[in-house]
Amino acid sequence: MALRPGVHNVTATPFMPDESLDEASLPTLVDSCLAAGCEGMLILGVLGEADKLDDAERDRVVAGVVEAAAGRLQITVGVTHSATAVTRRRARDAARLGADAVMVSPPPGSAAGPALRDHFRRVADGLDPAVTFVVQDHPTSSGVKLPVPFLAELGEALPPGSVVKLEEPPTASKMAALRAATGAYQLFGGLGGVALLHELDAGAAGTMTGFALAEVLVRIVAAHRASDREGARRVFEAALPLMVFEAQPGAGVALRKEILRRRGALAHAAVRMPAATPDAFSLGLLDRLLTETEAALGGVAAVTSGD
Repeated sequence: MALRPGVHNVTATPFMPDESLDEASLPTLVDSCLAAGCEGMLILGVLGEADKLDDAERDRVVAGVVEAAAGRLQITVGVTHSATAVTRRRARDAARLGADAVMVSPPPGSAAGPALRDHFRRVADGLDPAVTFVVQDHPTSSGVKLPVPFLAELGEALPPGSVVKLEEPPTASKMAALRAATGAYQLFGGLGGVALLHELDAGAAGTMTGFALAEVLVRIVAAHRASDREGARRVFEAALPLMVFEAQPGAGVALRKEILRRRGALAHAAVRMPAATPDAFSLGLLDRLLTETEAALGGVAAVTSGD
């Protein structure tokens, strides 16, 4: 089953101040994505601090989000692990818990070649055909580059309707090259939305990213799909300073959680240690950027105060 075109918001994992899971915030995160007009959510990705959860916690997050979504959103679950057998088991666990799609990134230390192709094939082999298979091409987190010829060949080994979440800059040109090489995939962008307009120009079906003002992404995609590129450009350029600030490597998770807390999508902005947390200067910049974005886009930022 293909993913619906549009915005699939990459979602934070909520924690209490003591870093235990905040399961009560899972329904509010779902509600915020629904209110923004998203088509789906991606959980347990990089923004979801997936590497800091044990397997029992992962299952609780997946079950909680699937239950809260109740079919109103498509739920994609990140299942990446360094071992093929564990990745395969995680994919089947996610499917059993009701996920609509699973996302797999290359194991750290791997390289594009026969062994990695076999890794993806074995994870996908025998997966419920109703569950979409997503390849995450994000060298920043995996340390692995997936050239266009490798991805094109890989498409022959994956189920029909598979997706590439393409996040190797320059993303738009790589999307155009991959579309020219194969029609095997749906293509979605990411990277905080900082290249969304150009990814849509290159034929992206939408974006799977964690920008906290998801309704802005929805507006950009909707305008572009309605052939109003100028309207999409205006919204994109108004939001771009906040997108760039929020997507900073290392700091992005905590900044996004702070915005989500201010907007009522989760109760606390806690991240699991070790992790960077924003200082007073960064929070002041965030206040300014939210205020400027709200003014430029007519109140979309909603909450600009830290309190």
